[in-house]
Amino acid sequence: MAQRDILIVDDDRQVRDVLHQIFLSAGYNCLLANDGREGLEVFRAARPPLTVTDLKMPAMTGIELLQKVRETDGDAAVIVLTGAADVKTAIDSLKLGAYDFIMKPVNVDELLIAAERALERRQLLIERREYHELLERRVVEATRDLASAYKELQETYRSTLEALGSALDTRDVGTEAHSRRVHGYALATAREHGVAERDQPDLAHGVLLHDIGKIGIPDAILLKPGPLTPEEWTIMRRHPEIGRALIEKIPFLRGAVPIVWSHHEKWDGTGYPRGLKGAEIPLGARIFMVVDAFDAMTFDRPYSKAKPVDVAKAEIRRCAGTHFDPVVVESFFRVPEALLEEIRRRSVEP
Repeated sequence: MAQRDILIVDDDRQVRDVLHQIFLSAGYNCLLANDGREGLEVFRAARPPLTVTDLKMPAMTGIELLQKVRETDGDAAVIVLTGAADVKTAIDSLKLGAYDFIMKPVNVDELLIAAERALERRQLLIERREYHELLERRVVEATRDLASAYKELQETYRSTLEALGSALDTRDVGTEAHSRRVHGYALATAREHGVAERDQPDLAHGVLLHDIGKIGIPDAILLKPGPLTPEEWTIMRRHPEIGRALIEKIPFLRGAVPIVWSHHEKWDGTGYPRGLKGAEIPLGARIFMVVDAFDAMTFDRPYSKAKPVDVAKAEIRRCAGTHFDPVVVESFFRVPEALLEEIRRRSVEP
């Protein structure tokens, strides 16, 4: 049997010697103390897992020793020895963390059984705490891994959508990197407008995919160098509806539907496909309309030359209240020029 440490505290030398022999014969490694004060010093130095102490002692009582021991080591197992006159005090000791109390004169078998159970309970409590701590660490690690995986998944989504947006741009002659720029302008404007951070991913997805419906437009119309006929315009104007149908069944893209479906509406109600007016138009679409127009005016297209930024902004201001939401226009104008330039620069990087 492996040795187990026990501290025996009793001011009666004869009782102390008897207890020493009892526990020694049962395979315990015994530490002895003459009173509570000495017992506390020995305990603090050796930290035995089990302490057996008398209640009535000079200098420091068993109750005081119990309290000090439990303060020093919350896992310490303590058994108190008591006479018939101190049963109430012994019962009170249980409330202070004692494992058990044994009546004098001591029954050897009862004492050894109580000691074994006290050590077993102590070990179970330690193992349970360690198990809980292990579980907590695993939860933290799993949460961290899940957050990392989610972040990686979000980054994959973003990269995929950017690639898809760029692919759509290349189909529409003269609009290379258009989606990347508008994506940056839109998020910057959304922040100035006070759009909640949790709503910004949907805005970003909608901006990147705003023209996804053009996949369903014949190249003969989409790539036509000259003006479109009325019939061709009717077909071209179907792309918001086509885009909505393409993405509304994809759960993580549903938040992008309002922009894809409504990015050609106008503040005064003259847009398409539904002729929405004013605040009926989703906010994301209203933001997109402003930044999309800005980008169209400040970059060369087959049908128009780039305008200076101040000229483009003047045109946007002129159309505020008819084509654009005036409040969104002001939010866009609050975006620093340096940030707009940085977005333009980064859009043409490989």
